[in-house]
Amino acid sequence: MVRNWMLLMVAVLAGCGGPAETPAFKARFAKGGLDNDFGEFIDEHAGKKVKLDLQWAPGAFQGGAESDYGFFVLFENCAEPLEKGEQPSVGNCNGTEYNVPKVDGKALLTEAGGAWRLRGEFTAGEKTGPLQGLFAVELEPVQ
Repeated sequence: MVRNWMLLMVAVLAGCGGPAETPAFKARFAKGGLDNDFGEFIDEHAGKKVKLDLQWAPGAFQGGAESDYGFFVLFENCAEPLEKGEQPSVGNCNGTEYNVPKVDGKALLTEAGGAWRLRGEFTAGEKTGPLQGLFAVELEPVQ
């Protein structure tokens, strides 16, 4: 009887961990287009659901909006040190363009007062490319 009770407790405890917590990445980008380890996080979780809370200080955002998606570019490294005030670019740096599809016509990558933000849960796509000097990754919103 005690043995059965112990086996039952082991079975119950084995299920107590619940589902694994969704990996999360939170960052505030203060310098134009510099990566802050975001690319490594996305590469590590490609094909999986992730929780993102990204903010860009005014003037630090490199990206924009198209009719069906928003996008931002982050650079991982540059061939030469950047001059004071110089922004990274495709000419001298390696980077990735992240595409965020709109949901029912609503942009998830938003701008207010020069500051940009992306917040929510996404499925991180596989890195493709490079195309025109940049790799590309789709961040598909989880609904």
